[in-house]
Amino acid sequence: MKKIVVNKSDEIAVIVEKIIEADDNDITLVVPRFAHIGESLSNFYLLKREADAIGKRVSVESVDDHITELSEMSGLASVNPFFAKNKRQFSDIVAPQQIKIRRQPIGKLNKKEPAEMAVEDKFAALEARLNRPMEIKKPARRFSLPKIRFPKINFGLLMPSGSSVKKVFIGIAALAVAVAIVFVAVRVLPEADVKITAKKQDGAYNNSILADKTAVIDIQKMSVPAQVFFQKKNVQLKFPATGKRQVEKKATGKINVYNSYSSDPQPLLVKTRFMTPDGKIFLLTKGITVPGAKITDGKIISSSIEAEVVADKPGPDYNIGPVKLFTIPGFVKGTPKYQAFYGESTGNMSGGFVGEMAYPTDSDIKKAKENAGTSLRDSLKVLLITQIPKEFKIVDGATSYSVISQKVDTDAGEDSQFGVFSEAQMSAIAFKESDVKDLLVKRVIYDAGDNFEVKNYTLEFGLARIDFEKGKLTFPVNFNAVLAEKVDIGGLRSRLAGKSKNELQFSLSGLPGIESVTVSLWPIWVKRVPVSPDKIKIVVE
Repeated sequence: MKKIVVNKSDEIAVIVEKIIEADDNDITLVVPRFAHIGESLSNFYLLKREADAIGKRVSVESVDDHITELSEMSGLASVNPFFAKNKRQFSDIVAPQQIKIRRQPIGKLNKKEPAEMAVEDKFAALEARLNRPMEIKKPARRFSLPKIRFPKINFGLLMPSGSSVKKVFIGIAALAVAVAIVFVAVRVLPEADVKITAKKQDGAYNNSILADKTAVIDIQKMSVPAQVFFQKKNVQLKFPATGKRQVEKKATGKINVYNSYSSDPQPLLVKTRFMTPDGKIFLLTKGITVPGAKITDGKIISSSIEAEVVADKPGPDYNIGPVKLFTIPGFVKGTPKYQAFYGESTGNMSGGFVGEMAYPTDSDIKKAKENAGTSLRDSLKVLLITQIPKEFKIVDGATSYSVISQKVDTDAGEDSQFGVFSEAQMSAIAFKESDVKDLLVKRVIYDAGDNFEVKNYTLEFGLARIDFEKGKLTFPVNFNAVLAEKVDIGGLRSRLAGKSKNELQFSLSGLPGIESVTVSLWPIWVKRVPVSPDKIKIVVE
């Protein structure tokens, strides 16, 4: 069985549509009290007619005796769930009574005999006799107190006999609802909205502020604490070389020079020759001293030193791979020194070239330095911003960027590009914007008087002047504020509590710091400000 809940405002057509759309053939309509369907008996005849037409069995469930009575008259089964559980109990105690419905004359219908009345007239008479609609008004934000209809209680109905018991419970329930409505209307709903317009005046500070890493918030010195942040970085960038020239370049590389001759160190002069097995000569680029060998248990353990060498001649022929043995022609061949001093390379010799090669022009070098500096500046700016906490502010002019060094490698490689090495530093002096706000608020209140407070303000910063050596920063500000006199809200709430509208004017007159007060009482029937402080809402503008 499927239950369909009927809303109070549902029209008969809407209910019939719900029955048609229901999947089950057994349907129970749950109808609330004072539903729109209960205004006419013909609505229930229409429900039964449509249900029979589509082959569905419809019953009605409602706590409203009026609804169940109309349902039974139309041939629909009905039940009151509130009394269904107690029905058998009462019937076991008291014999069922025959319920007699006293007909009341309605219009001209009382002049006709029941047998002579047309069917339509009978329905109309029954509907007029049984309908008991009650108008329900929904409460709004501002509404009039609805008229409460208290049911007439027949104390004879208190005897547990059939439908009389139902009426007793209905009467008690209605009385409880009425008492609850009165309580809510008198104790819960009333409230007062108080709108206060405080006396106002303008405040301003248009001058400079000092931000110092050793300072504190001081309205006499107009200073706030500051903090210095800095970042340092270097980059190696490559740029295209547009010049062309005929060049001869010698291959370069590194070798390890060994001493297995004696424990005495051996100096070797710049341009000392080292020769490969196939006769290629490489020269030391600077003088070195080969450390002495170690003598352990009478055995010589050779020592070594790394040195840079350059090919004796330019060209790609000297671009060679690792060499196991470089001899030193400066020592006489066949002597012990010639055999005991030697070199070895583990890497390649490279760079040997003869021909046309790209080189950076003066314009290329100048442009490369500028671009490298800009790129490094942008990178440092990002690093600095990520380092500074969000609560700190950097005003225009509070940063410094300086290039520490720039080196240009004028030798363009095979890709016709040359390198620029740049190193730079960026610094900033920052302060907390909240510190500046607190300083300016304190200053304008100091100028206006302690009985004022700042309601709103605008703040603009100017171009700063900076001294990184001392960690100081001065910057102009344009601060404009609206100040209002302080209002004792707690005292005002006590002054207003329980006052009538006529008493409010006298209570509010001459209050310090207040320009005007507007009091709104709600709901409309409330004539006094509630006594409870929670019911008095105060807004200061």
